[in-house]
Amino acid sequence: MSDGVPESSELGQDLRRLRKARGLRIADLAALTNRSTGWISQVERGRSRPDYADLVAFARAFDMPLSQMFRNGTALIPEESDVLRAAQRRSLPADNTGAVDDMLTPDICGLQFFRSQLLPRSASEQPARRGGIELGHVLEGEFEIWIGGRHHVLGPGDSFWARDEEITWLNPHDTPCTVIWLLAPLPDDPDA
Repeated sequence: MSDGVPESSELGQDLRRLRKARGLRIADLAALTNRSTGWISQVERGRSRPDYADLVAFARAFDMPLSQMFRNGTALIPEESDVLRAAQRRSLPADNTGAVDDMLTPDICGLQFFRSQLLPRSASEQPARRGGIELGHVLEGEFEIWIGGRHHVLGPGDSFWARDEEITWLNPHDTPCTVIWLLAPLPDDPDA
């Protein structure tokens, strides 16, 4: 596919390999993703295509960054572990909020680093709490963000961060807004 998202059959094969490697039955994965066993089976056989929310659920079930759901089974070229060329980037399918995400990291360990295009007049549907640290930097355009209920209006050059807090956003403008976004797990607390 031109958007960098794996074809249904390729994604299904990858999901089946992951599920088996983790020692999970289809029923186990269905319970972890809150989906039916029949639907999981159809996805694995390439007969159904998961949407963005399903991909997030799969990533959580496998305890892996969402970006790794887009490896697409391609063989790594030697440079790919150090460099990601623009033509090799994986784009996340547009969800119904109006955000289009372009993964910026080739192979990551616990980090999700992406460029998010917030389309005109778009908004997150509900607060998201990802259980880690979120950092962002606005490249162009303006948008509004609520971090733990606190409202901010951000423009080019502005940055934000949140530590395990609910985030919602809104682009009320007629122009897109481009944000570089980083999601990272919370660091271990040495005093805990």
